[in-house]
Amino acid sequence: MNSKCADIVMLIDDNEIDVFINQKVIEFDQFSEKVITCFSAREALDYLSNTESNQMPDIIFLDLNMPVIDGFEFLEAYATFPEEVRKHITIIVLTSSDNDFDKERISANSDVLLFQSKPITEEKLNKIRKLLK
Repeated sequence: MNSKCADIVMLIDDNEIDVFINQKVIEFDQFSEKVITCFSAREALDYLSNTESNQMPDIIFLDLNMPVIDGFEFLEAYATFPEEVRKHITIIVLTSSDNDFDKERISANSDVLLFQSKPITEEKLNKIRKLLK
């Protein structure tokens, strides 16, 4: 049995099927106590702006390719959040993009721990556990 890595995880992805699959893997793996799902970056930013600190996610899995506000724009807006919020949250890009330019842009962002391809798997969650120890 795997150990819990986070109290709260947030999934930000506009694809409902991807969210469903990733949420089930996280739950089955017992990676976190709670999973918050946001189907747009705007919804996630609103949640983060209006939530008490004890309800903030420990880890955010962020898709890059979303309409209206994409993952890069989310990260730009997130960078304006207070340091006490940002130091508590680990962001992992979880995307179908395999674009080298996207990977370079993400690697330059200090708020992002890791660039992962979809979908989440038990192996990927174990890699994250090791990185966060």
